[in-house]
Amino acid sequence: MKTPLTWIVLTAALCVAGPALTPAQEPPPPEELPPGEPPLPSPEETIEFLEARLPETYADLQQLRQHEPAMFEMEIRNLGHLVRHYGELQRNNPELADGLLRAHRLDHQCRQMADKIRMAPTADEKARLKNQLRETLDEIFELRMAERELEVKHLERELNHIRGLLDTRRQAKDQIIDRRMRDLTFEGDEALGWW
Repeated sequence: MKTPLTWIVLTAALCVAGPALTPAQEPPPPEELPPGEPPLPSPEETIEFLEARLPETYADLQQLRQHEPAMFEMEIRNLGHLVRHYGELQRNNPELADGLLRAHRLDHQCRQMADKIRMAPTADEKARLKNQLRETLDEIFELRMAERELEVKHLERELNHIRGLLDTRRQAKDQIIDRRMRDLTFEGDEALGWW
């Protein structure tokens, strides 16, 4: 029969040794995988996503690729964040995911409207286009507010869960301390022990 000390030593040895990483399992560089965030999609995945769901942005990106390769690289990374965020929303709230894409399409339209406003030949035409731009910006604002409100609800649920855990632990303080004392002093019942 193994003693508790033997098990502790064996467990510590396994934790320290751990499995060796093969080249295929090496973690990505830190700049590509911030702590707590899933990885960005590859540029190819981002391009496929844009081609299927945001064709206007895809067309703009192809222009950048031809005429400004450095800007293309930066923009593809920025759009990778959008694609990742869309995937997260799609899992948790598909309606908001659709809203994210709608807001992006509308933002694209806003930039086109701004160009038309600058080129408008008359004051009346400028005023009409500015009214359209304002309505579109209002819709984008509402879509983004809905997303923020969902984030707040999620954070409130998480905070309430953590508060509940704290209350439970506070009420079970003596039991938790007694259990830890038994673990540290090896005074648990050997017949009921894991080893």
